[in-house]
Amino acid sequence: MWHKVKDLSPDQRLAIEGLLGRRLADDEGLNIQLSRVLKEAPAGEERARAYGEYLGHLDTLSRRAENIPDEELDATISEACDHARHSHS
Repeated sequence: MWHKVKDLSPDQRLAIEGLLGRRLADDEGLNIQLSRVLKEAPAGEERARAYGEYLGHLDTLSRRAENIPDEELDATISEACDHARHSHS
């Protein structure tokens, strides 16, 4: 949700400046986006199990790509990186 700082009410502006710890300029924009609070990382046996599943998933992906020529893999990776760099979503 985008807001122009100059369009905020005085109370809204004061509250946001307090959260940010600095003054806002009238020509600034503000993007407010909600996100989920991340839970604590697993520890001990749960962490070891999750890591093992992760490595197994990587092995599966690796096997799927083992017959693809290196040049094709490199081109696909480059294309994906280029898309990520220039995507405006």
